[in-house]
Amino acid sequence: MKFKHSTYTLNLINPFGIARSTKTQSPVVLVNLDGGWGESAPTNFYGENADTVHAALQKMEALDVADLDCIEDIDDALLAIAPKDQSARAAVDIALHDRLAKNLNVPLYKLFGKSPDKEMITSFTIGIDTVDEMMRKVDEAKQYDILKIKLGKDLEQDLAVMKEIRKAVGDKTVRVDANGGWTLEQAKQALPAMADLGVEYVEQPLYKGSHAELKELKKGAPLPIFVDEDSMVAKDLPKLIGAVDGINIKLMKSGGIAEARRMIALGRALDFQIMIGCMIETSVAISAAAHLGPFCDFLDLDGNLLISNDPFAGVECEKNGRIHLSDAPGLGVVVRSEYANAVPA
Repeated sequence: MKFKHSTYTLNLINPFGIARSTKTQSPVVLVNLDGGWGESAPTNFYGENADTVHAALQKMEALDVADLDCIEDIDDALLAIAPKDQSARAAVDIALHDRLAKNLNVPLYKLFGKSPDKEMITSFTIGIDTVDEMMRKVDEAKQYDILKIKLGKDLEQDLAVMKEIRKAVGDKTVRVDANGGWTLEQAKQALPAMADLGVEYVEQPLYKGSHAELKELKKGAPLPIFVDEDSMVAKDLPKLIGAVDGINIKLMKSGGIAEARRMIALGRALDFQIMIGCMIETSVAISAAAHLGPFCDFLDLDGNLLISNDPFAGVECEKNGRIHLSDAPGLGVVVRSEYANAVPA
C-alpha cells in the first residue's frame, strides 16, 4: 500500500487557547493514496506529533493489501500495527474513503445513505485569551449563528467573560468547552452560572477519565453535559452511561470515518446526543467529517475557518456557519492552485 505523505504547517488567524495550551501554528500530515486525500492532525495530548505520524505511516505502507476498496479490513490491519497512532490511521482511512467514492463517481455521503438536506450549522470557536481579546474575537465572529467559547483555565475569568459575551451577543446560541480544566467543585459552581446565561451545553467540564465525578455532576445538572476527550472510540461509550448527555466524535480520535460511524450508531443506541467535531485541520479532514454531519445533532467543524493558509477548497460554509456538502465525487476537495507545490501529489 504505497502513498505519499508530507507535513504542512497551518497558520492560525488568531492565537488559539484552550485550558491546556495556546498555539499560533499547528502541523498536519497530508496523505495522497491513489488519488484519495487524507489528513492527520496530531496532538501531543493524545501522544502524537508529526514525527510519530510519519513513522506510523511508513509502517502502514509496508502492508500487503489485496483490495483497497475493503476499508474496514484495512482499518483492522492498521489498528493491529499502530494501535496508538489514531490520527495517522485516520489519514489513511479518510484517503481510502475519498478514493473509493471518487472511483464510484459519487459524493461520499451517498455511500452512507443519508441525505445532506437537513440544516447543518457549525459553531465557531473563540479560544481562551484575556477578556478584552476574547471580546474582540467575539466581535470578529459576529456573523456566525453559534459560538463555542473555550474556558477552563481560570474559573473567575470564565464567569466574567461569559457574562460579557452574553451581553454582547444577545440571544445568540452559545456553547462552552472547558477541555477538562475544571475540578468537580468548580464545575458545580460553573454549570448553574452557565445555565443562567443561556448556554446550550457544556463540553468536557472535568479531566479525562473522571467518570464517577461526571455522574455526580450530572445529578441535577441544569444543562446538558457533553464529553470530548472521554469519547475516543466506540468501546468508550458504555462507560459514559449515566454520566453525560452527549459525545463529541472526532476523526482524529476515532482513527477515521469507519470507527466514527460505529460511534454514531452505538451513541444513538445509548440515547446520547451526537456532535461531530474537529482539531485544527484543513478542508480535507473537515470535509470528511462533514459527510457524517447528516447523522449528527451538532456540528463543530470550524478548524479550517481558524487558519489563514488552507491549501484545499472543500465543504462550503456560509457566513453564518451553515455548511453545504459538495456533490463532487469523494470528499469534494481540490487543491488550491497557489498551494499545488505544498501538498503531496
